[in-house]
Amino acid sequence: MNVLLFTTLYPSSRRPARGLFNLQSFRALAQYCEARVVVPVPWWQRLRWPGDLLRIPQEDDTGLPASVPTYWPVPHMPATHVRAMHRGLAAHLRQLRRDFPFDLLFATFAYPDGVAAAYLARDLQCPLVIGVLGSDVNLLAARPSLRPEIQWGLQQAQRVLAVSSALRERVIELGVAPEKVVVQRNGVDGEQFALRDRREARVRLGLPADRRIVCCVGNLLPVKGQDVLVEAMGLLRDGPCVDLVLIGAGEMQEALQARVRALGLEGRIHLPGRRPHGEVPDWISACDVYCLPSRREGCPNVILEALASGRPVVASCVGGVPELINAGNGILVPAENPVALAEGLRQALSRSWDPETLRGSVEYLSWDQAGKGYFHVLQAALREERTRVSASGPRPGRSGPDL
Repeated sequence: MNVLLFTTLYPSSRRPARGLFNLQSFRALAQYCEARVVVPVPWWQRLRWPGDLLRIPQEDDTGLPASVPTYWPVPHMPATHVRAMHRGLAAHLRQLRRDFPFDLLFATFAYPDGVAAAYLARDLQCPLVIGVLGSDVNLLAARPSLRPEIQWGLQQAQRVLAVSSALRERVIELGVAPEKVVVQRNGVDGEQFALRDRREARVRLGLPADRRIVCCVGNLLPVKGQDVLVEAMGLLRDGPCVDLVLIGAGEMQEALQARVRALGLEGRIHLPGRRPHGEVPDWISACDVYCLPSRREGCPNVILEALASGRPVVASCVGGVPELINAGNGILVPAENPVALAEGLRQALSRSWDPETLRGSVEYLSWDQAGKGYFHVLQAALREERTRVSASGPRPGRSGPDL
């Protein structure tokens, strides 16, 4: 089976840290089929490299052949992305199919990627699978201007892959037939995220050995809730010496730094910025407790990585998080509640946790198993579509909401 993977969330030589989850997912799937990747990039992200604007860079640094074409939406107008992506990439996908006769199109993230892929799959008379990750259906599908097109796009797919049961229910609420929506859990690299000595990790990172450390890794964005975590740390100031390390960068960085100063927590809350992906296992291994204070989530891979590293998790009870956390491996708290978060951290820091037990709670979710799961879903979608076509002929073209 030949599969064309389609997403804006994928690393390239220009943006090596983008979409690493998709990279891991696609590599896992590619163990079971032939795969190539198309990574559409909006034109303004290319202004630093204007030579890339009118050509289609070809890359294979990730181990999978990838083309990185430009598309031309109107800035700050999300509703223009699908039309621009469809029109800008149609010829490229036709050429790709001549060079690499793909049997199926697999798009990840519902909007704009999945909806544009639905138009392209319709044009190519090609079966489609869409993977949803979280904010695409929890947040974007709630916007009245985007919801009809997201509903239409998801309904065109032979299968929709959701990373949690909670996301599956949201997709069904959008009008997709339940039998088409499959839960496929995330994988975790059990060799990279493994049981490591906490003290040795702290020595490598230059962290103190005599303090309790809470770690949080993620883009510094409102949806990720690091502001709630900073407030919770303010409530813990009178307890045992606890430090917080916030790994990541983003639009909230300056506001977080200002709030840390206002609370007088400069010596206890550290923002080292975005760190190389290869360092993340050390940061997690160095901590006593991992924290995920998000306001919304799908099925966050970092929880799996923390548990695989033998670290307990305190997390907001949102999205698919309750499907991963139980009394044996962490503590769930209400979102946007600094008092509850502070109490959850206090409890987690006071408990004795067994790293082997924590790792055992997720070890079965290997990337190899995840890749095999993706392959079986795609294979079933292709088989079903071929059976339908042989019985009734090609699917008639169907206009989307904006065409």
